[in-house]
Amino acid sequence: MPSRDAFSYIVLRVVPDIEREEFVNAGVVLFCRPRRFLDAMIELDADALCALDPSCDLEGIRAQLEMVRAVAAGTLERA
Repeated sequence: MPSRDAFSYIVLRVVPDIEREEFVNAGVVLFCRPRRFLDAMIELDADALCALDPSCDLEGIRAQLEMVRAVAAGTLERA
């Protein structure tokens, strides 16, 4: 019988200019307490983001998204 455990999720979005109300979806975080499951999948469409904001800090954005992935995976190294 399939499990009926409820999963929760959030979509990660990059919003280069909040006043223009434009964004690029960059990933998802999935959580299920009964299964003790937490994971994040990240996939940034750099071309789409640069089309919205050619001056965006791609490396900084990628670093922040990688930090979310590392926290979810439990692999974030502390300084």
